[in-house]
Amino acid sequence: MSKDRIFAAARAILDHEGIEGLSVRKVATRAGVSPMAMYRHFADKDALLNALMDDGLAAWEKIVRAIRAEDPMKWLETAIEAFLDFALTQPHRFDAAFFLPAPEARRYPDDFVAGRSPVIAMFMIRIDQAKADGRLGGTPAIDVALALASMAQGLVSMQRANRFSSDKQFRTLFRAQLHHCLQSFSAYERTQ
Repeated sequence: MSKDRIFAAARAILDHEGIEGLSVRKVATRAGVSPMAMYRHFADKDALLNALMDDGLAAWEKIVRAIRAEDPMKWLETAIEAFLDFALTQPHRFDAAFFLPAPEARRYPDDFVAGRSPVIAMFMIRIDQAKADGRLGGTPAIDVALALASMAQGLVSMQRANRFSSDKQFRTLFRAQLHHCLQSFSAYERTQ
């Protein structure tokens, strides 16, 4: 029960104060336990960061697994839109998944090539399907997936730093740039 209470306290602090507000002392206070008692459930702050990251990644994976588009290009476009929605509607959980300095965060390229990221694996399957259909060129699926993920996370980072004049502008540019990125790998585009 205490571990759940501690984790819930950590998520609440993350939701209200962001990554910057997260400290062992704050989490323990909010959970109603001493900092030392907290260490019985989480070995250190890194263990708590890993748990928060895993929670964020699980939330993102659940969203992606719910995508039902059969067409691989439509699936990719839907996943890109879902990424935008996740970033805007669950910003702190999104940040926990992608920006939290958790020691067990996945490392490119080895963890992704080895299939340790279920979501990247789903992207790579759809990319390979689109390649087999002749709709994407010969770029390796891992490289296409990394380009999409990097651009998406980079644009969200810019939005978090207030680099866009409005939320509407951010949404418009995010969609356009990710669409252009995906289309840049098109087999059709490369033959012209």
